[in-house]
Amino acid sequence: MTNGVSRAEFWKTFILQRCGFPKPELLAAQFDHAELADFCECGCNSFAVRVRSDSNVPPLAAIDDYGLVFEADFNLREDEKTLEILLFAGGSGHLEYVEIDCCANAYPVPEEFQVQGPPYHVFSHESLAP
Repeated sequence: MTNGVSRAEFWKTFILQRCGFPKPELLAAQFDHAELADFCECGCNSFAVRVRSDSNVPPLAAIDDYGLVFEADFNLREDEKTLEILLFAGGSGHLEYVEIDCCANAYPVPEEFQVQGPPYHVFSHESLAP
């Protein structure tokens, strides 16, 4: 499946339901008030998130502290591969980029897959909103 809006919609749901983000309602608000764009074509499923400036959505992370704010890594049932989901905030504190990789981007993300249980690794940065 080509990376695009429909695939990003799939990932939004997956992230909110399976990744264990500490404040899913805040993350959902970011997605609900954003435009999804810049869909990577390398085989990963990464995309940009542009939260509308008039949305009044509280920031996801500390303002001016941009970078990786959350990561959830899963084992896949297929061929001992892994799936990594990384969320990045911009200087505004809003979600800015979602990176989806298979084996640290060594392989294309499979169109269909099954994860083995919950994430085996979860990282939440201290800059996330309390």
